[in-house]
Amino acid sequence: MDQNLLTWVLIGVLAVGIVVGAIFFLMPKDKYIEVDGVKVWKIPNDAEIIFVDQSKAASVKSLVQKGQLIAFVGEAQGTGTSQDKEKAKIRAYQQVAEFLNAKVQTFAQLVEGQLQNVQVSGNKQEIVSASVDAYKRVTSLLADANISGAYVFAVWTVKQGNVVNTYSLLVYDPAQIIKLLEIDAVVKQKVDELGKQGVNFFENLNAVLGEATKGTPMEQK
Repeated sequence: MDQNLLTWVLIGVLAVGIVVGAIFFLMPKDKYIEVDGVKVWKIPNDAEIIFVDQSKAASVKSLVQKGQLIAFVGEAQGTGTSQDKEKAKIRAYQQVAEFLNAKVQTFAQLVEGQLQNVQVSGNKQEIVSASVDAYKRVTSLLADANISGAYVFAVWTVKQGNVVNTYSLLVYDPAQIIKLLEIDAVVKQKVDELGKQGVNFFENLNAVLGEATKGTPMEQK
């Protein structure tokens, strides 16, 4: 190959490489709430992270690595004030209640599936009904923010003109939730009774809550 031609080929390849590299460099990168390099939650590229609870960082990192992270995002519009943060947090709790209320039938079906494999002394439909009652009690506790196993792990904002959208990431620790719910007399009594009938209440509850990550940044990352 002619030396000049070879030189021009190399220059052309180098130029293409520079252009491709520049495009890659300039393309917006995905942005995440992270803990020690572990991706927790995907957020918009133009988001500004304004709070991360470092005291919970190790716990959240562990949940992510175990595939047990359950989280909900609340949103509030305003000017980015502390009131907006509170509204976003409350909205996150409401998201949990709305999700669980929409999954009552799913929970009932899970219980029915467990009962197919065991012999029970009572009416199976009554057992399912009792399980659903306990489930609704849990939903009520979550909606009222009466379970301290939930906490705001991160807050970020996204500006759109003069409007600031504030987002709150509410994290639930399944193991901690179980411990706290077992303290509730109403739930504990029903759960104990159901266990004797072959219903693993918390296994079904966690299975339902686990669906909360489907179609979210947790699943997409």
